[in-house]
Amino acid sequence: MGNHYHLQLETLETNLSAAMQWLNLTYGGWFNRRYRRVGPLFQGRFKATLHDSSPAALTINRYIHLNPVRVKGLGGHEVRAGAPERLKVDAENLEPDLMLLKARVEVLRTYRWSSYPVYVGSAKNPGWLTTTEIYRFFGDHTLHSLRGAYRRQLEEMAALGRWESGWKEEVKAAMLFGTESFVEKMGSLLKGDRREQTPVRLARRLHLTWADIVQGVESAWGGQWDQVSTERGNGALPAALYLGQRHAGLRLAELGQFCGGMEYSAVNAAISRFEKRLKVDSGLRTKLRKAAEILKIEI
Repeated sequence: MGNHYHLQLETLETNLSAAMQWLNLTYGGWFNRRYRRVGPLFQGRFKATLHDSSPAALTINRYIHLNPVRVKGLGGHEVRAGAPERLKVDAENLEPDLMLLKARVEVLRTYRWSSYPVYVGSAKNPGWLTTTEIYRFFGDHTLHSLRGAYRRQLEEMAALGRWESGWKEEVKAAMLFGTESFVEKMGSLLKGDRREQTPVRLARRLHLTWADIVQGVESAWGGQWDQVSTERGNGALPAALYLGQRHAGLRLAELGQFCGGMEYSAVNAAISRFEKRLKVDSGLRTKLRKAAEILKIEI
């Protein structure tokens, strides 16, 4: 927005504060140098709400995308400092109400700094943005159908002024949003020495070990690890690396050690190639899903 931004992030590391500090300082410094200004670029310090992957994830996603529409000039309840002139619409002069509804949808569709166009397929995905975690709330359909369902829901909410801001009242402990079981689990992890946050750091490792992952890949690929992990092009080794990073919280260097001393850069490259191959190789996706079922995890 004019003086702040919203992100929905997923991370296996407890490094969000450091990441946000780096982003704000790096970008803010570059912006100030380029436009010869001084002082903080963004309003206030960053705030984070930890939410689960239940419908809470969809709620947060909708809230972010409706943010540009939720301005006072369009009948909303928030004032945006430095908002573009085209957003400052006088709702009282819009007759009939249909004009106001159309104006809200138009802002949702065209706001420059939103990822909404990517979600509905009207803009190219930059490569770092993941949409599948949100699409899964709309069923198991074609990409075109999923985009259409998402678009219809968001544009209806924008037009009718359903701003999706009530979730803030359900936030517990000033930072937790989700099911009761999620809040209870995270609350227990956040207890202890806040200077160290050891339980949180350890929680990233979830319940999987490298031995578990190897066993799951062996079953899914139908062979012993020594065989399937060295067979060229079958995807077994990068699949294990992928699962180890995403679902066991293992570092690249640790994964390299498990695989005969691979350099962490080679591990990272193997995972990146695997993720790209997953998009076009249905057979590989089938094997990965089978391994996930064996390990009792969701992918």
